[in-house]
Amino acid sequence: MKIPSSILPKSKDDRDRWRVQALRQRLLSGDVQDDVREEIRLLFAAEVAADLELAPDTSRNTFLMVTQQLAQNYTKPPAITTESDADLSAIVTPRLWPTQRANELKTRALGESIIKLDWSVDGEVGYQIIDPATVVLIPDPDRPDRPICVEWLRLREGGVWTWEIWNAKDGTFRIEAQDDRGVRTDVTADYAPELEGAYPHQDGEGFILPFVLYHSEIGARLWNYTTGAELVSSTLRACSLWSSWQEGFVNSAHPQRYALDADSQAGVTRNIRGISVDVIPTDRKSILKFRSTGQGGSTLSQFAPAMEPRSAAEALNTYESGLAIYAGLNPSDLQTTGAQSGYAIVVSRDGQRRKAEEIAPALMMSDKLLLATAARLANLYSGAALPTDPNDYSVQYRGLEESPAERKQNADAVALELELGLLSRVEALRRLQPEITTDAEAVERLLTIDQTNKILSTPDEVINE
Repeated sequence: MKIPSSILPKSKDDRDRWRVQALRQRLLSGDVQDDVREEIRLLFAAEVAADLELAPDTSRNTFLMVTQQLAQNYTKPPAITTESDADLSAIVTPRLWPTQRANELKTRALGESIIKLDWSVDGEVGYQIIDPATVVLIPDPDRPDRPICVEWLRLREGGVWTWEIWNAKDGTFRIEAQDDRGVRTDVTADYAPELEGAYPHQDGEGFILPFVLYHSEIGARLWNYTTGAELVSSTLRACSLWSSWQEGFVNSAHPQRYALDADSQAGVTRNIRGISVDVIPTDRKSILKFRSTGQGGSTLSQFAPAMEPRSAAEALNTYESGLAIYAGLNPSDLQTTGAQSGYAIVVSRDGQRRKAEEIAPALMMSDKLLLATAARLANLYSGAALPTDPNDYSVQYRGLEESPAERKQNADAVALELELGLLSRVEALRRLQPEITTDAEAVERLLTIDQTNKILSTPDEVINE
């Protein structure tokens, strides 16, 4: 639901951020018809835009297409460990990693995303993705990239807009309703009477802020919502151009007829935003009647087609491919898949891995904080004894598996280097099996392989003796 202008934040910076992030969220959900229509009106003359905006083409959503291909860190659940080998089932729940897959997509698209934590009646921590375009954050003075106070705008039953204010600095919590005049009223007693005058979550370490901010890159500020703005605007432009291509495919990919010194009874005049346009609506069943208006007779002829669909589509595909640089991709990160793919930008698996590695440190920092915050809630409400220091958690992302073709190519390259004596069997094994993290583990694996091969190659009569 659209947020009324009277409910928007007082700060201009927050209002601008909400507007940008809301547009990006609409691109993620595919709800950009109105945004494309607005872009069409800016790009084309009024009489042309009037036809194009009737059925805008939003299928070529480059922003969504690229972002989906890059969000790969949670395709497989990361490995979570602690030094104490504690039971993490209360915080690493079945819903956590599916939630994080959607959260990475939003983090990449919007620059930031927010996870809210709750203690559920099922005896485990619940995780909810919060739209950044509904919150106002106050940074922690000691950690400027983390919030210390969160104001969360929520639409409650009866169409009431409320601000849920969590201040972990001074331990205050309240719910304020805001009317159409922008006036706020404390309604904590109406929605959470048990919390009136009390902060919801507090343990021996202090007040727990149940919100974790995720960043697409590590920095010293709360928001990076302008990063990648070129890809956003260019996506709307591409949708507008494809809308024009679609209209041209239907109406301009054929010869344009004309008449000299001839009049038709079929003409009508359309008024398009105050502009009068004479047209003759026709289809394949139409029979047009003309009469001569000149003394020397009349002429009926035609121009060449106004558009060649194939070459126009190729030009637009080239334009879309150029947009990849605004997502931080290099030409080598893209691959050609042929016309049947239906997409102008397909990111190679190497490109996906590179971008996954780039964002991994920022995700890991927030994942550790998320697990530590969840542990504090679990300890508070279930009596668990989970570690509450983010540094006590180890997060290992599994990344993309190699395709069969990639595995064969890698194995052939390793075999050649091994044959030439350019690397040892230990190095070869670790390169082919990245899950082996130490040389000692690789040596143990090779010794086991050698021993097994020796047994299998020994004749049965020797083994029996």
